[in-house]
Amino acid sequence: MSFVRKIKRGKCIYLAEVENKWIGGKVIQKHIRYVGKELNGERILSGSIKNSEVTKVSIWAPLIALNTLAKEINLLTTLGDYGKYLMSLAYAHCLEPKSINKMEDWFARTDLHKILSIEDVSEKKLYNALDSITDEKSEHIQKRIFNSVKETYQLKSTAHFFDVTNVYFYGTECGLAKKGHNKEGSYNPQVQIGLAVEGDYGIPIFHKTFEGNIFDARILKDMLTSFHNFDFQDVFIVWDRGNTSENNILDAKNAGFEVICGLPIKQKVKKKVDETIRKKKFVDLKNRVRLKNTVLYCIMQRYGYGKVKGNIVICFNEETTRINREKRIDNIYKAKDIIENGKPLPDSMKRYFKGNSIDEKAIKEAQKYDGYSVLFSTKKLSIEQIVKPYFEKDKVEKAFRSLKSVLGLRPIRHWLEERVKAHIFICYLSYLLLSMLEFKLKNSGIGAIEALDKLSTAYKVYLKDKKTKNEFEKIVMLTKEQETIMKAIDKNILKPSV
Repeated sequence: MSFVRKIKRGKCIYLAEVENKWIGGKVIQKHIRYVGKELNGERILSGSIKNSEVTKVSIWAPLIALNTLAKEINLLTTLGDYGKYLMSLAYAHCLEPKSINKMEDWFARTDLHKILSIEDVSEKKLYNALDSITDEKSEHIQKRIFNSVKETYQLKSTAHFFDVTNVYFYGTECGLAKKGHNKEGSYNPQVQIGLAVEGDYGIPIFHKTFEGNIFDARILKDMLTSFHNFDFQDVFIVWDRGNTSENNILDAKNAGFEVICGLPIKQKVKKKVDETIRKKKFVDLKNRVRLKNTVLYCIMQRYGYGKVKGNIVICFNEETTRINREKRIDNIYKAKDIIENGKPLPDSMKRYFKGNSIDEKAIKEAQKYDGYSVLFSTKKLSIEQIVKPYFEKDKVEKAFRSLKSVLGLRPIRHWLEERVKAHIFICYLSYLLLSMLEFKLKNSGIGAIEALDKLSTAYKVYLKDKKTKNEFEKIVMLTKEQETIMKAIDKNILKPSV
């Protein structure tokens, strides 16, 4: 077996690859090749560009960026024995969402073997990693992760947002996939995902996966138990009207949370809205609330939602009124064309017709609450303190958009229930890293996805000198913008490790 020998000549230390040979009863050291020299404890290999050939070009910078973020919160240790494989899946989802049977090829094009100190990946190892994420383990991991992120980034949000989204399946093999109603109005096999994010930067707190036929309000009830396991103090939970029930508000209060939520305009709430519209003038300067992208006119009153006492805020948006009315009328005239062509009328349009004629009375009734929305707060706050967190709750919606459009949440290619949940867990990890990157870049004007895309051309190149057989690695020179992104993540990220 060969080894590198140090040869000191004068002030210089030279390196040579040698091997021991047994010749004539003696051990003779045979010189194989000159390697290079040592200077200040560092090896300097011999070689030249002229004699070198490229042996590999690997994805490097975006992976170093993601791995630096993961190290900050000690993610590898938190994920356990299969942490390296789970992290490689999460990194892949951030950059190029891949099915597991294509991960080996992708891994070979990256520098993950050095970054994660992992020799290779295989379908078997990756499936074993997915199978290690049980429901109980997932919840424990998510709690540890968020507490670590909260401490590392000194998060002090006073409002956390919750919402539910659905993911469709094209088939019926998965036990979790049940037909259920959703915001798109379809009735396909689906699973439901409940997600909670903190209010300042949209960093995920935790998620859970449910069968597709469970109502949003029931999902929230289950999620509140998990909320209670976190050490939150003086925090509001903000949710949409589809999650609202008297029991959920009471459960949140009993868990120590105040609530800001939407209320559906029906029954007693409807009567309150009718009374306010009749008696009050909404479009008045004193009622005006400026949001980021629109203007609302709001009136607040004391109100009891069942047994829960609080404040109701009735909001009116002139722009939404116009948009909703014009959209409805467009759809009605499209439906009229359908009737005239002898085709059946869509169920959603039947209410606006009497026979084959448009029912103007039905249209007028439908327009009555266009532009109106109702919020409820369990704590006495100003109108702006209630309205702004609710209507600017785009962080959880942005999280769902990232999960679905960027991070490969759809389509789900697994059918075993636990692997479906594990796939969603990987997407959660990916979104966690993106939200942390967004936090790091908050003052740069560059988004997380844009930053990873810009870093994608910063490769590591591996070379081999044909004459000396020495192997070298070289990072492609970074542009100023790439360097800015890397240093925003960690100012020491580009310094060589000792």
